[in-house]
Amino acid sequence: MAHSNFVQSLERGMMIIDLVARSGSGLTLAEIADALGVKRPTAFNLTRTLVARRYLEKTSRPVRFLLGPGVLEAAESWRHREMARQFEGLVRSLSIAIDATVVLAEPLGGEVIAVHLVDKNRPGVVQHSSTRRLAPYIHASTLCMLAFWPPTEEAAYEARYPFQEYGAGIWGTEEKLKAFLEETRARGHVAWKAPNARFLVAAPVYSKQGSLLAAVGVSVAMTQPLTEAEQARVVRIVTDAVAGLHSGNYAESPAASASRSAPQSM
Repeated sequence: MAHSNFVQSLERGMMIIDLVARSGSGLTLAEIADALGVKRPTAFNLTRTLVARRYLEKTSRPVRFLLGPGVLEAAESWRHREMARQFEGLVRSLSIAIDATVVLAEPLGGEVIAVHLVDKNRPGVVQHSSTRRLAPYIHASTLCMLAFWPPTEEAAYEARYPFQEYGAGIWGTEEKLKAFLEETRARGHVAWKAPNARFLVAAPVYSKQGSLLAAVGVSVAMTQPLTEAEQARVVRIVTDAVAGLHSGNYAESPAASASRSAPQSM
């Protein structure tokens, strides 16, 4: 038999999870036993194990079995791993396309962390970190977070890094920074010729539920001033690549095909 080497109890447990997931309102022990073609004591032992492992929840009056948090946690872990894989592919393809330093930053513990980074001098080599903090008010990704964070998170970050101490030397006045952040929200991305001879671009990455997950930031060294057309091309490559990330097409994002037409002066 093709399935003779399957572990029967494991297969039945997986069938129960699938049946309960498809049921909508859950299933009784009798319904599970009938669907599996087993006796109730067998179904009881299987469901008891799944409840203990939090893959099922058992209600009372009437007794029914529903999906438990263990299933959702496993799915969330898979989703996070898949998103991390897409993030890594995105920063690698962007670094090659634009010949720039590329960062995928996430908010962690009140900081903006460069989780995936490709240095301009090592294109295609993705560095990973959970502790590399980005300086406030100067990085494309931190500016993107400030622009698109909910007001409470923006305020908490600014309290952590007071403008007069960390931002005044870069922006001069807080009003100038606020005006820039408003412009960024209106256009949907960061685009800024920074005082350190770099052109910065960043775009926000949202979850399906609309929460801000990360920011993709690009820093282009300007050995000579970029024309408006060159700046627009960098912005388009970054924003198109993020759009490709949302659709799951990061590996085939416009960044890859745009590399042939990216500004050679970068």
